[in-house]
Amino acid sequence: MIHDRLHAGRLLAEKLASIIKGKDCIVLAIPRGGVIVGDAIARELGLPLDVIISKKITPPDYPEYAIGAITYDDIIHFGDDWNRYSSDPKFRQEIIKKKNEVMRQIMTYRGNTEYNFDNKTVILTDDGIATGSTVCAILKWLEQKNVTDIILATPVIPYITHEIIKQFGITIIAIEIPQEFTSVGQFYRKFDQIPDQIVVNILSKYRKSI
Repeated sequence: MIHDRLHAGRLLAEKLASIIKGKDCIVLAIPRGGVIVGDAIARELGLPLDVIISKKITPPDYPEYAIGAITYDDIIHFGDDWNRYSSDPKFRQEIIKKKNEVMRQIMTYRGNTEYNFDNKTVILTDDGIATGSTVCAILKWLEQKNVTDIILATPVIPYITHEIIKQFGITIIAIEIPQEFTSVGQFYRKFDQIPDQIVVNILSKYRKSI
């Protein structure tokens, strides 16, 4: 059992230390909870921290069912049931809505969409992964950047999702890879909501150090 997100980040940092030795790395966190994990990793390993966001796309009448995900610049991950719902007249509105949400959050957290990962190893992290839709969209986005390597570091990822993401050919570092999975929160003792302001405050410390 993981105590909280800070504990998760420290455990992941221990696993990452030998893997990233000698590499030029940046921690790229998925808000909100992933920023707490990413901050712990970055501080333990002396690395910079940044954020990237994608939002899950859901059918109009099933707001919890992810059939894909989108980034701020229209990189889309298409899930298995995408074609089943994409002909719905309301579906285009859902895509526009989620893209706008992504852009709003990125502007809140970092103020721009300018990224430079040239020749860097990107450590992508979140506080846990469920279906993997949002992560898959971000991995597709990273494939278009000039990165040297991608490492996905997550406290929790279900076995079935782990097998899906393995197809991207990246390194996956995890604390828990359960066969039986209900929610990310079940693997934490403390899994509270993270306000936007905490994320902004954490990121501002890294901006000042650049």
